[in-house]
Amino acid sequence: MGPALAFAILFTLICHAVCESFRGSTPSGGGRAGWQSDESLKILFIGNSLTYGPPPYDRADQSQLNNLPRLFKFVAESFGKRVIQEEDTIGGCSLYAHLPSRNPEACADTSICQAVDKLRFPRVNDSRRCTVLRDIQEFNETYHPCPQTLLRQPHGAWDVIVLNEHSFALPIEEVRRKYYYPAVQEYAQITKVLGPSSQGKKPLVALYMTSAYLNGQLSRLPSDVPNKQGCWPGGDVAQLAYLSPGDWHSKVHDFPCQTYAIAQGAASALGAGGGDVLVPAGLAWQVARGSPEPSRACVASVNEEYGGRPTLNVTLPLRARDPSNARWKDYKAAQRLYRDKGPDYVSTYCPGDCTVDQHPSAAGMYLNALVFYATLYKSSPIGAGVPQGEVVDGMALPTIGADEARALQHIAHDTVMGHLDAWWATDVGGAHDGEGDRFAGFI
Repeated sequence: MGPALAFAILFTLICHAVCESFRGSTPSGGGRAGWQSDESLKILFIGNSLTYGPPPYDRADQSQLNNLPRLFKFVAESFGKRVIQEEDTIGGCSLYAHLPSRNPEACADTSICQAVDKLRFPRVNDSRRCTVLRDIQEFNETYHPCPQTLLRQPHGAWDVIVLNEHSFALPIEEVRRKYYYPAVQEYAQITKVLGPSSQGKKPLVALYMTSAYLNGQLSRLPSDVPNKQGCWPGGDVAQLAYLSPGDWHSKVHDFPCQTYAIAQGAASALGAGGGDVLVPAGLAWQVARGSPEPSRACVASVNEEYGGRPTLNVTLPLRARDPSNARWKDYKAAQRLYRDKGPDYVSTYCPGDCTVDQHPSAAGMYLNALVFYATLYKSSPIGAGVPQGEVVDGMALPTIGADEARALQHIAHDTVMGHLDAWWATDVGGAHDGEGDRFAGFI
């Protein structure tokens, strides 16, 4: 850990402790008011729009999102669990833009940072005094940016820190090397000094494997992919794609190939790379769509980046035990997993009269939430609650049909439960742990 990062962590922890003492939130007896460490799973989601979940075009209130943190909380609490969720999200950004080392506490230097105000970010309370990098200029009121939340630990020590890297980044070797690996490693280092979680161990770093696009990446040129200002401070992603070995487009040209590339990229940071657990949401989407297989050429091209062998120790594609649950195999049906942008939208993610983009629909994000539940709790999501507009942490959830929800629950179960050892690093909860050290999942 570098001295700058170590100082930033120490300063934040001391500052937060002092501030809390003045606010009176910590009683004189030393315990935190209103909660105990074993009461709730405390989880922080860090990432982009595939976490906060922008709504479809026809939702009456556009501030009510397809929000992964709240859907995860809803699913977990339907099984009697208790969850405290927070998020730090900016659309189109890399994890690198969220790093604590780049977002110091109490930053007042306008050459480095800018304030997160309620006018631009109505989802973030001004009292939190959050800041983001100055160079990030394009914002949306659906974002919830607050990189300082990680070190502040407003509810006590985190149990899980979820990392959502940009889906464009994971299939590109130079982008992973420049952005993904350093980010995961910094977060992993930070967990070692944050203090024990409610499980009595360091917080877990969970790697969110996102879904591929409906048709894969249609554009053949990396330069055609949006490169949002300020979100990629370590170098232009298109240029890094050209510097990476092989033909970029051959690894992302269709849905099964892009799924494979994202899966291997996400998994490459598991274990020694800093990740403790991999959440295979993207593979669940592949199962939901009937488990289409990537070509041999695609697999070989992707594996070449990892010494000729896949990083993920499981045979792909995974399959539904009951094929009738793969209801999204048909192309039109598959579109229902993605957000509809409306009849006037000209999609760059699918040709013809298709009007979806790359974001999950309500059903797609519910599937992601089910996969998160099954992976983190090591428990089947079959029988989970089905959202019907309930309000969770101030936001109304979308409505999911009961039959569709049951199929999605079985898809998530089949994706996760038969392969748990593949999703957990061996020194945390994988196959080769000693019985005394094996992580049994949250309870």
